[in-house]
Amino acid sequence: MAGGQSRRWRATRGPVLAALLAVLATRLAPADDAAPLERARFLMGTRLVLQARGPGAPEAIERAFAEVERLDAILSNWRSDSEVARLNASAGDAPFRCSPDLFAAATTALDWAGRTGGTFDPTVEPLVRSLGLRGDEGRLPGIPPEGESARSGPVGWRLVDVDREHRTLRYRGRGMGLDFGGIGKGIALDAAAAILRRGGVTAALLNFGGQTLVFGTGPDQGGWRLGLADPVERERVAGSVFLRAGSLAVSGNSERSHLTAGGKKVPHLLDPRAGRAASFDGSVSVIAPDATSADALSKALFVMGPEEGLAWAKSRGLDVLYLRRESDGSLHRSARGVFLAGAPAAAPQDPGKELR
Repeated sequence: MAGGQSRRWRATRGPVLAALLAVLATRLAPADDAAPLERARFLMGTRLVLQARGPGAPEAIERAFAEVERLDAILSNWRSDSEVARLNASAGDAPFRCSPDLFAAATTALDWAGRTGGTFDPTVEPLVRSLGLRGDEGRLPGIPPEGESARSGPVGWRLVDVDREHRTLRYRGRGMGLDFGGIGKGIALDAAAAILRRGGVTAALLNFGGQTLVFGTGPDQGGWRLGLADPVERERVAGSVFLRAGSLAVSGNSERSHLTAGGKKVPHLLDPRAGRAASFDGSVSVIAPDATSADALSKALFVMGPEEGLAWAKSRGLDVLYLRRESDGSLHRSARGVFLAGAPAAAPQDPGKELR
């Protein structure tokens, strides 16, 4: 769960065309005579596509793009002038007073770390640095042997002191840092969608390099039919899911299959508990009512792996799909909820109800 902006905002995301999510619904089906408007921009190291219909859509889309760019300046670890960079440089020595946006992002991320038992953890910044996930060429210097940690500083969401009254964060050890790579794109999607709604957009599909958020009336019986990419061959559609509202997030190791160490492809999604790359080598898709939740959940469930992840998801009523390409070429699927064959489509439930 690495993150930032330079050539790529997130080390765990990779190039624009490497998104795991293939969106089959490429047009909004207008309920009226107004044609949907589509715009795309390269932001946070990947391609953000906004399709919107409704009065004020052109202006709302531009404001949404501007909001994502503004959040990047706050949350990006790739930028030395970002607010999170200043936080990480000083919070080990003294409490750091955050802007409302940074404080909201940090407390939300830390909250999800607690809900997921640390399988999602924004304090992986020391691990990201020590594994070289933010190098100029995006190459790993190597992965520590099984059971060994590559941490260069303390990692653990419990080591961040939060003062809500004064809006400050304090790290309990030097070398600590927050990395929003595992949740920042979801935060940006929710912010962009809110601006679209306030701007008079009645229906929209937002596709942010592997994660989708939809609202309003879609082209497929009022919803959206979204394609799911093969966990290895990203150009191959391995299935689809029907979504009426909410967000679909996908996480997988093939997103940066170009990365190598010692001539070998290396996994890049991190297990914060073990201090090394996560062991699962497929992909996981999850649906949630908002993009922030879906983004965090996809990382946590990937780290858990299919056996632990499906049991955890079942106890919380989550819709989850694990895909893994076996050595014989067959595609193994493990799923629950709307991803099961024949399951009815429905708007996702709030996962926080069972997790709070």
